[in-house]
Amino acid sequence: MELMNLSNLRGELCISGLQNIAEPRDARMARLSNKSRIGNLKLQWSKDFENRREEVEKRVLDGLQPSKKLMELSIKFYCGEMLANWVGDSSFNCLQSLCLDDCINLLSLPSIGKLPVLKKVRIKGLRTVRTVGVEFFGENTTNTFSSLEILEFVDMLNWEQWNLCEVDEEARKFPKLRELLIQNCPLLLGSMPEDLPSLKKLAIRSCKKLIFSVQNFPLLSELEIWGCHDVIYKGFADYSSIKRISFRGISKFSYAAECLRLRSIKVELFEIVDCEELWSSRENNWGLLTQSMSPQYLRISNCPQLVSIGTDEEREELMQLKIPSSIVSMRISNCGRLGKLSTTLHSLTLLMTLVLFDCPKLTYLARSNLPSNLKVLEIEDCKKLQCLLLDEGEDVDSNNACVLQKLNIDSCESLKRTNRSELPSTLKELQISECPKLESISQEIQDNSSLESIDIEGCDMLQGLPQGLNKLKHCNSIRIGSCSNLISLAEGGLPTTNLEVLRFSSCRSLQAFPGNMQSLNALKELAIWNCPNVTSILEEGIPTNLTSLSIAGPNIWKAILERDLHTLTCLKSLSISNGCPDAVSFPQDEIEVTLPSSLTHLRISDFPKLESISSNGFRNLTSLQHLSIGFCPNLKTLLGNNMLFSLLELKIVGCPMMGERCKRDNGPEWSKITHIPCVTIIVSGMEKQQLMNQICRPFLKRKS
Repeated sequence: MELMNLSNLRGELCISGLQNIAEPRDARMARLSNKSRIGNLKLQWSKDFENRREEVEKRVLDGLQPSKKLMELSIKFYCGEMLANWVGDSSFNCLQSLCLDDCINLLSLPSIGKLPVLKKVRIKGLRTVRTVGVEFFGENTTNTFSSLEILEFVDMLNWEQWNLCEVDEEARKFPKLRELLIQNCPLLLGSMPEDLPSLKKLAIRSCKKLIFSVQNFPLLSELEIWGCHDVIYKGFADYSSIKRISFRGISKFSYAAECLRLRSIKVELFEIVDCEELWSSRENNWGLLTQSMSPQYLRISNCPQLVSIGTDEEREELMQLKIPSSIVSMRISNCGRLGKLSTTLHSLTLLMTLVLFDCPKLTYLARSNLPSNLKVLEIEDCKKLQCLLLDEGEDVDSNNACVLQKLNIDSCESLKRTNRSELPSTLKELQISECPKLESISQEIQDNSSLESIDIEGCDMLQGLPQGLNKLKHCNSIRIGSCSNLISLAEGGLPTTNLEVLRFSSCRSLQAFPGNMQSLNALKELAIWNCPNVTSILEEGIPTNLTSLSIAGPNIWKAILERDLHTLTCLKSLSISNGCPDAVSFPQDEIEVTLPSSLTHLRISDFPKLESISSNGFRNLTSLQHLSIGFCPNLKTLLGNNMLFSLLELKIVGCPMMGERCKRDNGPEWSKITHIPCVTIIVSGMEKQQLMNQICRPFLKRKS
């Protein structure tokens, strides 16, 4: 009734809780039919269908008839067996979108084929509908769904037949249909439309009884067939526009005879997941499939019987995967029996990216197992991989050098070494993480190395880095974290030409830095966290061009504070954790140190005795915009009232005393921070590590 006099409603109107209308006349009094400027109407009942009265809801829906100018209609959780007569009526000739969601008692679909501008239809959760046929299209109609572009059937749990045979041939062409989705219709057996001239995307998912025939829709570019009982592959004509094909969970796969007469077509992405039937060596389905298409990107997953990638004549009886020569990028994952890569992969000259994920039987990889022009190699979660040798291989031509540019190894818990002598000179990115048994990366780095970044984390057995780091003329980033047995860096020192980022965290055995630290003129970011045995930065000091400095540990910070801080005239970001256990002020008043005036970001954490922030140390910080203070339980005084005027953000975490003193209105420190646009104070409620992430994690974040 409240809607009755709102004659100027326009745009979108959502009416929910319709199950609470006891008198259908209240729905009529809303007079929606007179509100012609409502373009999108959503009618929603409760998802709880108990104690609902179908006859009342039918009359309510009758009374909510909208204006004939409505463009979008959504009906959700309606419990009636029949819709109102106005739903689908041809007089609604402006309707462009219709969604029927979870109307579980509806017996049939509305006749909407005659709506002239209808572009999108979604039918979801109509559990009682068993057939879709002529009632959906409309009787005695040839020009149906003339504008429909998107059609979706989802969660139709009892839908058994799509009775197209009783519909006129012209009526079932869907002339402008671009996308068709049929998902989670487990009883569907019937045929599908075969003449869809405008179809670009077809997705059939979780239709366990459906026998689907893959055929050539002339404009089809994306095809997904997931969880179907049987797929009959008829191939695509050589003029096909297909770009992406995905097969998942197909119980049976077979070929039509006409497929063998077609030429191979080019496909950008081909994905096969959990399709054991496709690998049958008796049927040779995989071989037939690769003859019919030439994919560039190949993804294979959940194939437990697959033992080899590539082919070996002496092992023809085993399930193997012959790779098409057109492949540029390949990902193999969750193949529990995969034990080797065949040397035949070396002949795949176009293959440049290889990803191996969760292949627990894979124990060894060498240059001879890899494609000759491979540039990117990623290995993750291969639990038994012990050795990766890129500098040797019995079957590799010695004149054919490795051209690998990116190597990423993650969570390979048995890996002991990656190379015997040298890393490939072409390598640009090296990332190794969570390999606790890794002892050696390589002995040295070649003089002509192209290495640009080194990122190593969670390798507890690693004691040293390769010799020759100082030869890396192109290296701009080195990040080492959680390598508890790393004692020292390379004897020759660090690369001096282009190194911009140097970060060490949780390397508890690391004792010293190389002697050429002062020569790192390009260095912009330096972070040293939780390296307790590094007692100081070398006597000659640290590079003066730093823009970001992050330090955790009292000895290192003391040396920087007393000797180097005043030289860092370009420093914009400074983070100190556990810097001065006995300090009661920051910076310490007795040292009389002034922080660099260039600072815009400052983070302070874990000062157990800190009581105040020193105004003397902050007096020149006219550019400071972000200040974070964490885990200083005795902190009770901020700067004076004439300080911190440049701040845009203040964050105080885990400082209970300061939290009380900064309370609005009655806190003695409140007046000092009222001008700051963003203030966050978190006293408790989280684990310390969560709180720590809020303060310091940006300094330790690995390069993505």
